[in-house]
Amino acid sequence: MVVAAAKGRREEPRAERTPGNLTAPRTATVDRRTEVAEIERLLQEPSREGAARLVTLTGVGGVGKTRVALNAAAALQPRFRDGVWLVELSPLRRGALLAHVIAETLLLADQSTRPMIDVLAEYLAERELLLVLDTCEHLADDCALVTEILLRAAPGLRVLATSRRVLDVVGERVITIEPLPVPDADDARADTADAVALLTLRAREAVPGFTVADADRAELVRLCRRLDGLPLAIELAAARLRDLPVRELTARLDDRFAVLGDTDDIAGDAEPPWHQALRTAIGWSHQLCTP
Repeated sequence: MVVAAAKGRREEPRAERTPGNLTAPRTATVDRRTEVAEIERLLQEPSREGAARLVTLTGVGGVGKTRVALNAAAALQPRFRDGVWLVELSPLRRGALLAHVIAETLLLADQSTRPMIDVLAEYLAERELLLVLDTCEHLADDCALVTEILLRAAPGLRVLATSRRVLDVVGERVITIEPLPVPDADDARADTADAVALLTLRAREAVPGFTVADADRAELVRLCRRLDGLPLAIELAAARLRDLPVRELTARLDDRFAVLGDTDDIAGDAEPPWHQALRTAIGWSHQLCTP
């Protein structure tokens, strides 16, 4: 509807803002269409057969769980009346504060002395929204408890979690995110394979004018194979192409922790912060192990 403005001017109505806090990704990425479609299928309307209320994406560190979750959340956004909300848990060290972090994300303020989990449960009871709990592994037990309480209280709530460990909640559906497929070196469609496509995409961002010449195609495939198709390793390797040609970088991967090691200058703003280097990404998993 057109609204009248002061002095006879006419003003077009403002576009209605979609609830939630999702933002566009800072960098382009390759499609994970199969995984995203499966998440969409599981988090569909509850009346449909096979629907789930909690989906956990699991897999090794650096495999791309967060990016897949965000792509799926963006695709699901129109289905949730009260929006999609991303809760980033990597900075949180105390599970007791989990409910407070969720409430802060939802812009929920409460001045009472009630436990925050009760406030959250009451707030979500009549709402239809998707919570994306990102990086749950170091707080898996707390995430499981809070998720169970909120799902019982709020029939319109759906939860999409990313974690190196499953939450082990009743009704949880687990999707394992695998490394990107790597083609054979002589595959004519090697350029379009996901691992090579990601390497090429990130190399073009790091090295202006980077092209995949026919002579380099086999080396790119070999590099992706040495990195096992792991997205984090591929992105760190692409940044190293500022200084090293593909063939030399591949040859140096016998000591991959040194080549893709402490790279504050390359990925100092990585989120979570331990993704700034391959060593720290693996070290985070090691910290989560029991003796």
